Amino acid sequence: MGIYSEHIFPRLMESGLKGEVHRGYRRRALARAHGEVLEVGFGTGLNLDCYPESVRRVTGLDPAAVLERRVRGRVAEAPFRVERITRDAADRLPFPDGHFDTVASTWTLCSIERLPTALVEMRRVLKPAGELLFLEHGRNGGPWVARLQDAVNPIQNLVACGCNVNRKIDEEIEGAGFRITELERFIMPGVPRALGSVYLGAARRASGRRLTNPRRVRR
Repeated sequence: MGIYSEHIFPRLMESGLKGEVHRGYRRRALARAHGEVLEVGFGTGLNLDCYPESVRRVTGLDPAAVLERRVRGRVAEAPFRVERITRDAADRLPFPDGHFDTVASTWTLCSIERLPTALVEMRRVLKPAGELLFLEHGRNGGPWVARLQDAVNPIQNLVACGCNVNRKIDEEIEGAGFRITELERFIMPGVPRALGSVYLGAARRASGRRLTNPRRVRR
């Protein structure tokens, strides 16, 4: 890791994601988390105070450890056990099949390089009745905004350390063998559509064929 990706960008990202608006979105996304949770993209631990009381333990997965002093403080204040693993989400995860009650991802699926492989691993370690809870930004449904996202994505990818603004998050999740049960699409207030097109929802492991359509809310 370089100075920018290890020290500068994590501070910029945390500054942008730690406000009350983003915290409110995270709490909504994580409201149904329970039991054993795998958090993919643990980052600096901003989600720790957004989990409900039904969570027993969070295993945080991230390819790099950054801002360690801040992270240790947040881990110490968490009301549940927190374990951390430094590993790429697309690598084989060191957990048995069906291990976690919940897999959570917030603002992370945009930046995993081998996303299809990572999502398959998330599905593998999720219990059959478990849920994938996600809060992500991605491809806008409007053609002109989507074209703009395609145009700016190489720049975004460079300055934001691998972040992509044009991924179809719902299609990526379903393509890995999940069935989306709830999906809310909206634009974050005060954020350009190209950067603030949000996917917030939940998914379960699909069983062979595609089942009922998810409840989709757009605004």
